[in-house]
Amino acid sequence: MRKFGIGVIIFGLLFFTLNAETGEPNHKVPLFLSFICPGGGQIYNGRYLKAGIYAAIEGALIYGAIRQNERLNDAKDKLDYYKETGDFNMINEYEFYVDTYTGERNNFIWMSVGAVFLSAGDAYVDSHFKSFKRDLFKDGDKLELIPSVNKLTLTYEW
Repeated sequence: MRKFGIGVIIFGLLFFTLNAETGEPNHKVPLFLSFICPGGGQIYNGRYLKAGIYAAIEGALIYGAIRQNERLNDAKDKLDYYKETGDFNMINEYEFYVDTYTGERNNFIWMSVGAVFLSAGDAYVDSHFKSFKRDLFKDGDKLELIPSVNKLTLTYEW
């Protein structure tokens, strides 16, 4: 428990000191934060809605994996009990449950790993777009869409 508290303090210091950077942003920071905390990279980039969405998705997937693991452990306990009693019908039933819960737990784990990588990739790409120049048109630039009988012409003048 003590190590967890120290880890939280180090994470907090790292997060808040790296968020106060100046100049060109370090694009690896949001990538790293997304691996450490669900939605951490999105928070670093100022994308709070995305952070909430990723945190909710990753949390739900982790909860699903934990819940299926609990069901798996219960099914294993009951399978062991029925193996001791010799009830073959219940043994077959609980072997099926063990296989099913194992597969579902593993699916939740793989989906949560995929969600973490998706979140990290999104945070990395967002950090590159953070400094992207949004004003593409300067004063005097002109963009026109001109329809005619058989064609549509898009022109840009600068």
